[in-house]
Amino acid sequence: MNNTTTKTKFSLLQRAKAWWALQRDLNQQIAARKACPRATRAADAILPAVRTAWVAQAPEEFPGLPVDDGAWLRCAIGLAQFFEVCRLQQAQGPCALPSKGADSVWHVWLRLDPAGLAAWQQAHFGRSFDHREAEVLGAPLDEGIARCWAGACRSQGLSVFGPRLPLLFALDGQLGLPTGWAYRHERGVLVHRQIDGFGLASGEAVPHAVVAAAGLLTLGLATQAELRAHRRRDDGGSGCGGSCGSGSDGGGCDGGGSSCGSSCGSGCGGGCGS
Repeated sequence: MNNTTTKTKFSLLQRAKAWWALQRDLNQQIAARKACPRATRAADAILPAVRTAWVAQAPEEFPGLPVDDGAWLRCAIGLAQFFEVCRLQQAQGPCALPSKGADSVWHVWLRLDPAGLAAWQQAHFGRSFDHREAEVLGAPLDEGIARCWAGACRSQGLSVFGPRLPLLFALDGQLGLPTGWAYRHERGVLVHRQIDGFGLASGEAVPHAVVAAAGLLTLGLATQAELRAHRRRDDGGSGCGGSCGSGSDGGGCDGGGSSCGSSCGSGCGGGCGS
């Protein structure tokens, strides 16, 4: 009798965990759609053939990548958000892509139908963007990350001074994508950790100092007026002062890089020119 009771309790616990995981995934999907409407509209226009190819091919190149409905939605919106960022930041220079999840869609689509990809980019973002390796972006990689960060924050109406993460920087962490990058905003600076084989952020945090307030101001990605307004909001709110962390599994578009190594947080498919 006791053994039966134990099994029943274990079964109920498993069901409760499964239900909680499902609800969390659905909430993240809803939040992504609401927070990133322009990118969502573009993602919804991707032809079903691209998704079919992504389900079949992407896990081969990106082992551990989930390919369920929620993962596809976030990866597709993430890629669309990156192109929107490139559109917004084209006068400042190239942007670096901080998500392998978003990059997985780009890789598959390039192999499947590059002409269709270019036409989709033109229709939704006013131009097409080349897929470049990080080494040939034509600008320091960390500056490309900073431009991407500023554009992604602005596309969602978030402060460029943190601590909330836009979807593009939250994506790999939300997916628990092995070898991807989990970003956080810690003590006023954007940092990343590599995601291990268990889908967890591991190792020492690698800071992106240029994405701190001083760096953003120097690059012309933020203004003193924005910084003063951000500090006033902090002083009148929780008192966090921009130093509180934001996890890679947060709500909204919050929560969660590539071939250049664990010290940079971005790489393959890393940018678009102006």
